[in-house]
Amino acid sequence: MPKKVTTDHGEIIHFAGRLKLFPVAARGDATLIRLASREDQREDEVRVGWPAFFRPFIDRHLVFLYDETSGQPVTRAEADATLAQGPAGPAGAASTAT
Repeated sequence: MPKKVTTDHGEIIHFAGRLKLFPVAARGDATLIRLASREDQREDEVRVGWPAFFRPFIDRHLVFLYDETSGQPVTRAEADATLAQGPAGPAGAASTAT
């Protein structure tokens, strides 16, 4: 299952737009942010802007990992397992298939 890693905000927004996803945060904790669809958004979540979504990526040097074939974001457990396998390609550069 090809996965793609990126830090490019435009690429992430494009991915989300293709799947009609948008950033949401928990009402009581604005640090719990994820991408959701209208059907997937929970009652205890509110839509937030892209700057709020990207703040943790910037502050904590995070990367966005998603399945390129199915077009789905990858769960934290899958991301941890993929990252445990080590970097892919020369120097494990971001935006490379794994």
